[in-house]
Amino acid sequence: MNKQFRREQAIQTLNAIVMAMEGDVPMGYHGFIKAYSNDGYNVTMLLEDGKEIPPEQANLEALESAIYQWRDEHMQFFQKILSAMM
Repeated sequence: MNKQFRREQAIQTLNAIVMAMEGDVPMGYHGFIKAYSNDGYNVTMLLEDGKEIPPEQANLEALESAIYQWRDEHMQFFQKILSAMM
């Protein structure tokens, strides 16, 4: 899978999680404190160093790992999100 496709997939998954969690997802994994949306559309990630970035600027491998770890800790909720996406 090419990196652009992986990035798009990770961002779409993160967006779905943030929207399902009503705009605020505590993470605490791989340098990400949380992902959130103030306006319901644009997701922002808060990093451990206090910086805020859009997911497009995040390290792809760290972003994917953070999503997988969140998924593993919230499997039933994640499955509901995936069902809603399809």
